[in-house]
Amino acid sequence: MLKRVLGVFFGNIRLKLWALLISVGIWFYASSQITEETTARAALNITAPSGYAVVYESDDAARVTIAGPRSLLDRMRGDLAQNHIQLSYNMTDKEAAAGWATLRIGAEWLRPRIPEEEYVQLSLREVSPAAVRVFVSPVRERTLPVSVRTSGAPPAGFRLADTPTCSPSQVKVRGPAIAVDAMKSVETAELALYNVQGSVDKPLSLESEVQVTLDNGVTASVPVSPNPAIVTASVQIVGEEERTQTIENVPVLLLASPGFPYAAEFAQGEDTVSVVVRASPTNLRKLRPESVKAYVDLGKLGQERIEPGGSAPYKEKVQVSLPEEVTYSMTAARPDRVTLLLKNPAK
Repeated sequence: MLKRVLGVFFGNIRLKLWALLISVGIWFYASSQITEETTARAALNITAPSGYAVVYESDDAARVTIAGPRSLLDRMRGDLAQNHIQLSYNMTDKEAAAGWATLRIGAEWLRPRIPEEEYVQLSLREVSPAAVRVFVSPVRERTLPVSVRTSGAPPAGFRLADTPTCSPSQVKVRGPAIAVDAMKSVETAELALYNVQGSVDKPLSLESEVQVTLDNGVTASVPVSPNPAIVTASVQIVGEEERTQTIENVPVLLLASPGFPYAAEFAQGEDTVSVVVRASPTNLRKLRPESVKAYVDLGKLGQERIEPGGSAPYKEKVQVSLPEEVTYSMTAARPDRVTLLLKNPAK
């Protein structure tokens, strides 16, 4: 009995192994031939012929539905998830010369990163959008002057001695004609002036993109190639020539510490002064009459001896205070002294 049971399982073992191998092979073959579909994002890569450049594309990617053997799609899943699938098209001279072109996306655009013998097993079932609108411009080269672009103002009390210059003063610019033809000069990167003093030479890169408005109203950023791409800008910041300004009728304040023993009053007509300030025009513009202070410090007069009920006149120096943000070389009160009458109240 046991021998008969074992014979059922192990009899004709070689034939059974061949049958198993054939079954597995058929299963793998059938599995590889099962067709599936998958949808992914595909980047659009449109190339203009020599002498032209693509300036504008209505879309930079499309949603594609790809059909193919399950086994092949399974191996492509990573590329699909990473957007490695591309839709590529090489424009013809005739299409480029027309400027605007509407290009219908076809199966021949599909460019997966797989061997050609596998690529032919794929088919493009659906694509959205079905077409892409492009604008192409001839490539042109011009020699243009360089314009140094500045920002901000020199530090307070300083000014630009002259318009900034650069070396070289002209460069060749190559790019789409729609951009190059519209350019009057090539701008440098921004040169900030707020912390510059004296003569400075600084390397600056040149602009590599130009904004243009197409005839359909769309604004596009167009790349251009200046040669050389970097110039040396020269700027000279010098001190401003100082000027004098007079602020009239500034009230004189009396400053005394708590417990000052005397009452103080001005002699008639001496409670205001004129304040003269010498500074750069930039600093003078910061001055407001109400921000200028004139004062007399009564501190030392507290040591004077005045009999109760008595009084005494004193000629005291007027000091001037300006806002902290104003830099100046000279300030003075006119007159520089005023007459005060100190009184000791009677006990």
